[in-house]
Amino acid sequence: IKYCLQYFYEVLNMKKKIILPTLLLVLSCISCSQGIPYSVDSYRTTMEFHDNFKVMQLTDLHLGIQGDLARNLKFMSASIDDCDPDLIVLTGDQFMYGSKGMVDALMETLNNKCKELTASHPNRLTKFAMTYGNHDGHGEYHMYYMNQVIQKYVTDDGKEIQDHKYAAFLDYENDNLSGLTNYFIDLVDDRSKSKAEVDVKYRLHIVDSNSFHYVGPKYKYEVIKEDQLNHISNIYNTATTDKDYIGLAFFHIPFYQFEEAKAQYKEAENPALVGQGEFREGVGDPYYDNGSFRKMRDSNIVSYFVGHDHINYCDVIYNASSDDINDKAIFSYGVKSTDQIYHDDDILGYKLIKLKDNMTNESFIDIANINENFINVTERGTYYEN
Repeated sequence: IKYCLQYFYEVLNMKKKIILPTLLLVLSCISCSQGIPYSVDSYRTTMEFHDNFKVMQLTDLHLGIQGDLARNLKFMSASIDDCDPDLIVLTGDQFMYGSKGMVDALMETLNNKCKELTASHPNRLTKFAMTYGNHDGHGEYHMYYMNQVIQKYVTDDGKEIQDHKYAAFLDYENDNLSGLTNYFIDLVDDRSKSKAEVDVKYRLHIVDSNSFHYVGPKYKYEVIKEDQLNHISNIYNTATTDKDYIGLAFFHIPFYQFEEAKAQYKEAENPALVGQGEFREGVGDPYYDNGSFRKMRDSNIVSYFVGHDHINYCDVIYNASSDDINDKAIFSYGVKSTDQIYHDDDILGYKLIKLKDNMTNESFIDIANINENFINVTERGTYYEN
């Protein structure tokens, strides 16, 4: 029931009409549905960290009836081979008017690529993770179908090679949280250690930024909801004894503050000291600022990776001139990862984030780290011809 309103909004977005009695019924159902409050530990999975751990961000694939699925999966697979990552994170809009068969094909392809890369590196594991965008619900499947498919490739920590399952993913259809992904991946020194003993190097939050919000006669983009933000705060407070880690968040729709970061970057006396890459279009931010950034930053998340705006690709230090490290963060747009819907041919590819050992928040939120370890791999569009 908790997905009914989101589905109803998406139907409205496609049909352009509203049926008041149905809306009231859905609102009534949702107000009565609380869901099960799972423990924070139920949303945690781990991977073993090593220096130069490589996270690959793919975004805005937009697989659907208007495109050639085999061609786009081949392009994506070639990008994965080129990157050779430890972890692949898809930050939404995997589909737009897709089918169940397309969902099945994408998840199987990702699992097979992770299996291949793991086999080619005996001492290293490769996995994949996913969150949602505003178009993923526009398909010939129910809202939870994508989660059901990806969970076929989930196994217990440490059993990936044995079970041939390489998805880093956790969700519960009947939980009490908004959205379809609210899990986190701890990169740790030893996966067998308890939460009281483990050294967490990096914590990766995979967050659903939701979809559309109906405002008057039109739709705007939704926010990360208050219950999700409280969940992130609870993760910081209770997931592990260790709090001395670097937090990253991956979601689809950028914060309201991305617009501020864009202005700071463009107005900087020397933009090269603030960031890299380009803003080629406006920021498609939520319908209002509900304090998401501040609450997530207070939960020790210092770097934010989004998609959504297809021809923006950059990594910018927000509030770079501040003397307070707690006001600073890295705002990062991914690189559009197929040529579906609108795009610029010279920026098709992926983003690579290399995570180094012995980093602090100060050294991570630094232009030297960005220049060396945030890599926007572009101009791969010619590989479509191969």
